[in-house]
Amino acid sequence: MKKFLLIGFGVIILAAAVAVIILVILQRQNQTNEATTSVSTTSASKSATPSTESTKVPAVLYDTVASKQLTGGECVGTGSVPIIPPMKLDQVSSILPYGLMTGGHVTPIDHQYYNGLDQQALRDTYDVVAPADGKIVNIQHRGSTTTTPLHSKNVPSSDEYRIVFAHTCSFLTYVDLVTSLDDSIKSQLPTGWTPESNVSYHITVKQGQVVGHIGGQTLDFAVWDLSQKPLPGLLVRTAYDNAEAWKVFTAPTSKYLAENIKAATLAKYVRTVDPIDGKIDYDVEGKLIGTWFREGSNGYDGGRATNKNKQNYWDGHLVFAPNFIDPSIYVISHGSYSAPPDIKSNSQVLGNAGDSGAQQFGINGNAPDPATVDVSTGLVKYELVHQQLRNADGSEWHSELSSGLKAVNNTTPEGVLLVQMTAAHKLQVETFPGKTAVQVTGFDSNVLTYNRGDDAKLPPDTRTETAH
Repeated sequence: MKKFLLIGFGVIILAAAVAVIILVILQRQNQTNEATTSVSTTSASKSATPSTESTKVPAVLYDTVASKQLTGGECVGTGSVPIIPPMKLDQVSSILPYGLMTGGHVTPIDHQYYNGLDQQALRDTYDVVAPADGKIVNIQHRGSTTTTPLHSKNVPSSDEYRIVFAHTCSFLTYVDLVTSLDDSIKSQLPTGWTPESNVSYHITVKQGQVVGHIGGQTLDFAVWDLSQKPLPGLLVRTAYDNAEAWKVFTAPTSKYLAENIKAATLAKYVRTVDPIDGKIDYDVEGKLIGTWFREGSNGYDGGRATNKNKQNYWDGHLVFAPNFIDPSIYVISHGSYSAPPDIKSNSQVLGNAGDSGAQQFGINGNAPDPATVDVSTGLVKYELVHQQLRNADGSEWHSELSSGLKAVNNTTPEGVLLVQMTAAHKLQVETFPGKTAVQVTGFDSNVLTYNRGDDAKLPPDTRTETAH
């Protein structure tokens, strides 16, 4: 009897163990089916509202610091969205790419230029529209409304607005040089708002909605995709984060254009070689090409962090980069080409690009190629000449829509730039205005040292978190 009881007990235990194993297998199979259903549901209907945690699409990684600086944290969603141009295409004559260097814009400019049909048009002639659904998160004003009557001949920088749109937390666009805000936007501004106000806003806009107006001057436009990797041709990120954390996320606008308007928009592009949107990042590790900053000038910030009265932040900038439309020809862009020797103190307070000596030049003979110059090259003399963009027929270009544009260098020397790389991120530089190459034999006591912004500092608590 005892023997049968033991056998029966064993059978019961074995049956229980088998039951547990079967239950575990069924549960795992059920979880697998649920996961498969979740993926299928998400893929089949992106617009469907998730009902459980398992159907949520993972958020896009993006730079949260730059996003908070631009939006104040008041934004929704992540990822990019299709955009339209910031002006109605029937009011646009031409679109200029990223990368122009001119006057105080010493480094390649990080926005496009939209030209209206008539470059002499009065203020507010053309409409400025929202590129996509989203929110206006910032409006900045410069100039004075009292000195610029509406619909008058435009005076640059006399009365202009910069508008930032957050389409998601990671995808933003902006326009600048807007000559007036549309009434639909002004009516939603906070009580007591004045043109001198510089605060964050959260005004909902729809794609194509008129938000402002502009005259014959160009409209600035750019895209910031904070989910993309920082531009690889800006080697030292801190050199830009201390002034404009979003600059390293400047993205090609054509990548995001809605398909139904893309071809018509690209037909207005002046640049026809890849990348057609232009380029702003040219740094190559160990080579001369790209952007440099005078030692001690704090990178792109240019010393404003320690000298609030300093206006010409660009005087410590120096760039060796291709022409923004004809990349076969180089430009040397110098922030203080003819500045006085006390530039070493980084203390002068100057009013405009002309005062600081910021100038752009071509290279006589377009050589040696800055992309090949390195420490082993030794001393390099660049003979500086004036440069112009010309139409295919040889006539001077004036921003009109044109094909076959070529950068043409004059052959009359305007001066010499003497450079020598002494390390991968260190450059000796001296300017000799009015000299020719044969008149310059080497550096003297006015030689200055530049780097890639390696000594740049961030303001306190500027960057404490990032997804990249």
